[in-house]
Amino acid sequence: MAGGVGMKRNRVTLDQVAKAAGVSRATVSLVVRKSSLVADRTRDRVEQVMADLDYVRDIGAARLRNNSSRTVGVVVPNLLNPFFTEFLSGAEQVLGQGDRVVLLANSHDDTHLQSQILQRFRGHGVDGLILCPAAGTDPALLTRVRDWGLPVVQSMREVGDRLTDYAGGDYIQGVRLAVRHLVEGGYRRIAFLSVRARTSARAERLQGFDLALAETGATNAGIIETELTWEASVAAAREILTGGPTAILCFNDVLAAGLMVGLRHEGCTPGRDVAVVGLDDLEMAQMVWPPLTSVAMHPTRIGASAARLLMRRLAEPDAPVLRDRIDPHLMIRSSSRNEKV
Repeated sequence: MAGGVGMKRNRVTLDQVAKAAGVSRATVSLVVRKSSLVADRTRDRVEQVMADLDYVRDIGAARLRNNSSRTVGVVVPNLLNPFFTEFLSGAEQVLGQGDRVVLLANSHDDTHLQSQILQRFRGHGVDGLILCPAAGTDPALLTRVRDWGLPVVQSMREVGDRLTDYAGGDYIQGVRLAVRHLVEGGYRRIAFLSVRARTSARAERLQGFDLALAETGATNAGIIETELTWEASVAAAREILTGGPTAILCFNDVLAAGLMVGLRHEGCTPGRDVAVVGLDDLEMAQMVWPPLTSVAMHPTRIGASAARLLMRRLAEPDAPVLRDRIDPHLMIRSSSRNEKV
């Protein structure tokens, strides 16, 4: 039965849009490809007609013509961490402007799963890849991906020595900002709550911690390692307090938020009995109590930077390798002000 339930509608064509808008097929094609050659008034009219007719671009046909899927693979290690949600938002905004769609995958910090994801992306014909490498990733993986002819940008974490373009935050400087702030506030016994996963992100934070202690003369009150989960950070409070810290710097805001709960379980009030500082400055930093002092690492900007680097690499495959590090900013709140809370 014509038009019955389950019947597939015929796809609206460029010719139909052109006829309805009173323009040429070439003009509609330029609008679809977001060309700047079309006058704003004409563009608005064509886009309105496309919306009215429910026109959808035939990506499959465009792929055959241009040998491009218009897709980009993005692999992150932990989608439960809001940092990566903000990172993805920045990447998608830039890639969307380039008329590209993101295929997102979570490696769960598992190198075997990461390899499977990359093979699936390869099978889907992604044009490029933004990769936050899983802990333990062999640098040879980047060479293999390059041999596939797949442009790749590493972000937040890096393996190998300048094997690919890279976008990230300056965590060495971020930790130095945090420690200087604590020392200026009178906190001199500073502990560091880190993660166990051996990554460049962990190494940079620890390097920044060592540098900052040397610069300020503050005392290392212990480096405690835990898993990157809420439960683990709550449980870590008892161990980290054995070092007698007056302040605790945390690997990120997720650990800091959990730690503050654990400190209360141990009869210690964050912001009064011991200062707590996080890294990343996610929205949760202002939602916990007391509000968390944190170093803003700007994940949305990092995501946008990674996407721009990949777009550049797609346009210029032989361009020199670039590195972009986003400057951090300290956001001071009650958790490190030595106030009654």
